[in-house]
Amino acid sequence: MRAPLLVATILAAFSSSCAAVDDGSIKPEPRAEAPKVVAPLPPEFGTLGEPCPPPGPLDPGAPHVGCGKDGRVGLITAYRRTGLPEGAQKLEGSMGRVEVLVEADRVWVQGTCIFCRSFTEQTSIVHLAHATDEQLMQIQMQAELSNKSPLRDANAWRGAIAAWEPKR
Repeated sequence: MRAPLLVATILAAFSSSCAAVDDGSIKPEPRAEAPKVVAPLPPEFGTLGEPCPPPGPLDPGAPHVGCGKDGRVGLITAYRRTGLPEGAQKLEGSMGRVEVLVEADRVWVQGTCIFCRSFTEQTSIVHLAHATDEQLMQIQMQAELSNKSPLRDANAWRGAIAAWEPKR
């Protein structure tokens, strides 16, 4: 009678010790993360995220380069239409024919300046990590988003775009 109880106790102890100890067996490799797909920047936007350039003479035809909060370029605006990468979303019914593309670290906004005195098309790209609150609010206004606070990450931008409605 004691033998079956002893065998049962030994088996229970053996199986619990096997479950608790890492035996070094081969485990499947973790799934690879999806790579961040980031569209290549057009040449005039190439300094986005780079250290801010020294002040120089203003060139009215050159893109506006905005120095960000940490000494890096946070926003660049070119006053012409630039081909947006695949996946840009049109905000149907926007006054400025706005298109927006949200990436992990950057947001592209293209449209017609509705506050300018003359018809002006513009394309802006903001680097979310380097942009100041003022730069974010500027590009949000360009995108016709009515958020009262700066959208600091890609998810906040996606949520604001999903909630966007044309002005009536």
